Amino acid sequence: MRVYVESNFVLEQALQQEQCEACDRILQFAVSRRISLLVPAFSLAEPHQALTLKEKARNRLSNELRTHIRELGRSRAYQAVPEDFTALASILVESAERERDGLHRVISDLLNVAEIIPLDSAVLVHARELQAELGMSGQDSIVLASVIHDLRRTISAESCFLSRNSRDFDDPDVRARLDQLGCQYFADFAAAMAYITQRVGT
Repeated sequence: MRVYVESNFVLEQALQQEQCEACDRILQFAVSRRISLLVPAFSLAEPHQALTLKEKARNRLSNELRTHIRELGRSRAYQAVPEDFTALASILVESAERERDGLHRVISDLLNVAEIIPLDSAVLVHARELQAELGMSGQDSIVLASVIHDLRRTISAESCFLSRNSRDFDDPDVRARLDQLGCQYFADFAAAMAYITQRVGT
């Protein structure tokens, strides 16, 4: 079975979000060679931007908090408060470092076990067509084009595409294109893990 994942699979693990255990299980299926895990190259680059934007937002918030903490500390009524808020500001900074380390770890794991779908001119041309036809964002159209491009090479293989971005991918037109190539779409990693487990065994 061929299992396609994209950037939110990477971030789910890197940030240890609510469905990360299902992602870990899917990754273990790939490690044991019970599935083939495939990731568009674009989906390994995109999470870096997402974390950079999040880190910048947290740094701005941390700096604003520290400014307000200093002002509050000048007031006798709030002299005991700043210690708690200083800890919160530190957590905001530390969380960005922890998430960045998590991202590097997950990408390293994927590079060791997954097949990376290259981002070439054929994928980019198809992505532009999908963007125009389906009204998708540029990023999502590149991901979908990458998946479809690979599916066309292996049309006889059982496959599924996992993405929690249901707003863009859980669309009748997108599903129809995937279905034509024998690929099921899952918007939930836990549901996908249960399906994969049923197909390949525990």
